[in-house]
Amino acid sequence: MEFKINNAVYEAEFTLESSESEAGKIEFSKSAIRGMDLEENFLEPFTNGNVYINNPMDFIEDGALIRGDGLDIFKVSFYPKDSGNGVGGFSGDAQGKKLEYEFVITGEVNSASQTDRLNNFKVYSLMDINYHKLNAKIPYGRRFRGKVGDIIKNILLQQCGDVTSDCLSWETGDMVIDVLPEHILPPSTFRYSDLLKYLLKINYKKVGKTYVKLFLNYCRTCKKFQYLTLSDYFKFATDDPQEVFMANDLVDKIGEVNINNPAQSLGKTPVNVYNSSLPNSDFSTPMLVYTNAFLTNMLVSDYDPTLGEHKMKLLRIKEIKKEWKKLFVDIAKYAGGKAKPWLVLNSVKNSEVFRNIGFPFPGDKASKIAEAELTTNMTFFNLQLNFSTLGNVLREPGNAIDVAASRPHKEEGDNSLGGQVEHRSDSKLLGTWFITKVRHEFTTAKVDGYTNILQCIKPHIGPGGKEPNDCIDFDIKVGTKQGPPRP
Repeated sequence: MEFKINNAVYEAEFTLESSESEAGKIEFSKSAIRGMDLEENFLEPFTNGNVYINNPMDFIEDGALIRGDGLDIFKVSFYPKDSGNGVGGFSGDAQGKKLEYEFVITGEVNSASQTDRLNNFKVYSLMDINYHKLNAKIPYGRRFRGKVGDIIKNILLQQCGDVTSDCLSWETGDMVIDVLPEHILPPSTFRYSDLLKYLLKINYKKVGKTYVKLFLNYCRTCKKFQYLTLSDYFKFATDDPQEVFMANDLVDKIGEVNINNPAQSLGKTPVNVYNSSLPNSDFSTPMLVYTNAFLTNMLVSDYDPTLGEHKMKLLRIKEIKKEWKKLFVDIAKYAGGKAKPWLVLNSVKNSEVFRNIGFPFPGDKASKIAEAELTTNMTFFNLQLNFSTLGNVLREPGNAIDVAASRPHKEEGDNSLGGQVEHRSDSKLLGTWFITKVRHEFTTAKVDGYTNILQCIKPHIGPGGKEPNDCIDFDIKVGTKQGPPRP
């Protein structure tokens, strides 16, 4: 069936399949689907969502008896019929790009009218069918050894079928369970999904002179899982941003170059002229709660059974920051110069605050896991940007967007600071943002609508801002600035 949404024509299919259905499946009409929201998350490779269905006279129950045992399948296929240049798209061919998933129904909520049986509604909770397949119980006593990346790949192949990508998009990582009698023996309550999350947490890979985590991500285009280092995802996304949004309220100075603009966005990154203006956004900077919980030095504890002594290894965030900067900051290019890291660390944080951490692995592996966790925290617990815009099926987590402005960083104006207005927020707001979450929201209640809610992060600022000084200290008692510590 066709939807005309946001002035563009979309083809949509919504199908319910149940083993108890005599007809085999139910295909819902446009009027039956009242709304749907699907959430794609870079930190969670399995998509979930909800669908809101008009259910007059209990027609769903008459057509298909829902079993509730994981055999009730809800299929979604949604894609534009034009080239994508309308309001819902941006420059570039969108044909063949689909928002297509197969879900298992995990729950339902019924909203029944008190007076009219024609006014009943139903909400189905949807779970990625691949995640449901991973809910199978692990056979008792099964042990896992070898490279963690290979273990993850074998689990997906065994439980979900051919869903892993080729070797070019699959890193095995450096974490190896190989020292006899070292092995992973899951508890009897573990399912494959639990084991998968545990394995994703402990794997790491050395990139340059530091260690980074690997992330499992699902590609809708090839319908495969890919497993790469976080630095690779950032490098690929930054080199080829998906689209550009303009942060101006009034675009009246096209051609002006803002030094904080992404270098590649000027005439190179695709843009939709209908919805390129960035609406009101939820833009935030990490505060004390984040930094105290996630951006601290680490003490990794270990025990040497041969020597019979405890060992401690210190991981200083200030030292790791130098190598982290090369992977996640230096790759970003601004029109006015180099990117600057946004990671605020006062002298107390650098020298006196530590978090003790331990793993059931030898000390060298434990310290590498901890360092990979620290570089991940430094990247994600950083500048954040959330906003809502007209929907587009091409948007996926793991890609990047550019935010630019057509006005300069500093403009002539009448103020008390020498007749010049400085847009100080530009250094934080403008730049290349990494997409961590995309929410696809549909509604047909009054007018057919399709909206995306994007969540992005950025670990750097533009050349128009000042890089945080790591040597500033504050007296907690009186709140006065003390200056840099003594050597």
